[in-house]
Amino acid sequence: MNSKLEVAKNYLRFKHQRFKSREELEQYQERKIKKQINFVVKHSSFYREYKEKKLSEYPIMDKKTMMEHFNSLNTVGIDKDKALSFAIDSEKTRNFTPTLQNITVGLSSGTSDTRGVFLVSDREKNQWAGYILSKVLYGSLLGSYKIAFFMRADSNLYEAVKSKNIQFEFFDILKPISQCMQRLESFKPDILVGQPSVLLEICSYMEEGALQISPEKVISIAEVLEEQDCEVIKKAFNLKIIHQVYQCTEGCLGVTCGYGILHLNEDILHIEKEYLDDKRFIPIVTDFSRRSQPIIRYRLNDILIERKEMCPCGSCFTALDRIEGREDDVFLFKNADNQQVKVFPDFIRRCILFAGEIENYRVVQDEDASLHIYTDCGEEMREWITREFEKLADEMQFVLPELQFLPYCYDNRKKLKRVESKIRRK
Repeated sequence: MNSKLEVAKNYLRFKHQRFKSREELEQYQERKIKKQINFVVKHSSFYREYKEKKLSEYPIMDKKTMMEHFNSLNTVGIDKDKALSFAIDSEKTRNFTPTLQNITVGLSSGTSDTRGVFLVSDREKNQWAGYILSKVLYGSLLGSYKIAFFMRADSNLYEAVKSKNIQFEFFDILKPISQCMQRLESFKPDILVGQPSVLLEICSYMEEGALQISPEKVISIAEVLEEQDCEVIKKAFNLKIIHQVYQCTEGCLGVTCGYGILHLNEDILHIEKEYLDDKRFIPIVTDFSRRSQPIIRYRLNDILIERKEMCPCGSCFTALDRIEGREDDVFLFKNADNQQVKVFPDFIRRCILFAGEIENYRVVQDEDASLHIYTDCGEEMREWITREFEKLADEMQFVLPELQFLPYCYDNRKKLKRVESKIRRK
């Protein structure tokens, strides 16, 4: 089938697919998982021994394990070293068009310690394109759209959304953003996609009058969208909602609904929830659409906060209050008895937010557990921040190290993390 027709077919399927209840969704997932497992055990030598086993008996996977068993896991006969070399060469040359054995190969962005590579077939690419268009277009597939996409790397995956009426413009964030502004204004996007740190830079150009664009929709990707950053972006673009697409190497995991609530994409994924408390959980993902590189019981290290109230949109898909950050970014302190106390990123954010109006900040716990706060605020605000951290230490009963304040900075070649722990986990 023509790839454009296949994209359109997938768009229509997912656009009009509805589930009346959670029970109906789970029955659908069960059928899809069974079909996926039947394929995988025949074509992946790694999973061959799990034939006839239930999903719950399959091993938990992570990036390190997947890369160690890459050759036996994938079903298209691609060697890991060749795939890595191919992906790295694409990154160096900034040419993301070629494929390896007719498979799109990409490099993960490296936010975890293990470098990863992903594989996507043409069939999977067209399904992804149809799916993502069904979620992000604010009108019909036949309407005209200009989509500006700020990303570290282009890909055949993203290019698949192009058509006669959908213009797609890639902006390379490794280049100085100032070089992109004239092209962005000339393009005049209807949909603007980028990570929050990039969107904030674009907002600053708009506030200075150096850029005039008015997209119908702004979509945040790749980084945690902090509440105060979201408000700045809303104001700059005069929008009520900043949408999010929760996308990573392991798949398209979540999309914001029309009410601004992020939902997990449980029509293409099965999510097991490893709860950390009554609302926080680590997702364990089984994707029943990826066959080239099966994603079965893949444990992410993201911390998601589940929304307990029913979303006004009526969807039976799991709704999230927010993505809190990575499990690796939980701060570790000691109490008076030298026992470890874990503090989730949201509590660290609160110390800054409760202190007052602070536009830019980063809180970093270094390997020795010391705390560095990067902000350009004055002495009085530093005292307020210190008081908030002292309150938190008292409430959670841990020994607070001395706070070290430094001028605000971050490496814009990397994803922006407002809250980051550099402590090595065992």
